Amino acid sequence: MNTATEEVLSASQSFATNLLTFSAKKAFDKVVSDFERQLGHLDQEKALSNPVKIPDAVKRMEGASGLMIISILEMDRLLPEFASFGIKSRQYLVGNPLIADKMAKFDTLATLFAPPRVLIFTRNEETCIAYEQPSTTFGRLQSAEISETAFDLDLKFERLARAALS
Repeated sequence: MNTATEEVLSASQSFATNLLTFSAKKAFDKVVSDFERQLGHLDQEKALSNPVKIPDAVKRMEGASGLMIISILEMDRLLPEFASFGIKSRQYLVGNPLIADKMAKFDTLATLFAPPRVLIFTRNEETCIAYEQPSTTFGRLQSAEISETAFDLDLKFERLARAALS
């Protein structure tokens, strides 16, 4: 039996990210509907049912944007204080496993930030869509290949937000 204590190392780094928030005087439910209409839906069980065909299965799940909803948290139902103030809020994990895979081959840590989160919420009689700008989130990995993909995600996420709020 080895009684030697293994040394545990830790590292820390700071990196600024941009939080983008778009808003409009459009009803929350309509924004949610218009947002979700642009996206596909990941069916993880179906995607994993044939490991050889994962890319094909995921590709069929993409929305027009090339992205899909991975998961939804109904924050206004999960957080009682939201309900008491009449705040509506949903948090989405939005991405595409094929895009994450493309980035992860350059740095495993890309999977820590993929899929990005998007919050749709009400504030001051407006509906807002907020998310961390992908190029700044993934930029901390300092990889030109990952940044190229992240800049493409910047455009996709902004188009999603603007279209949902228009």
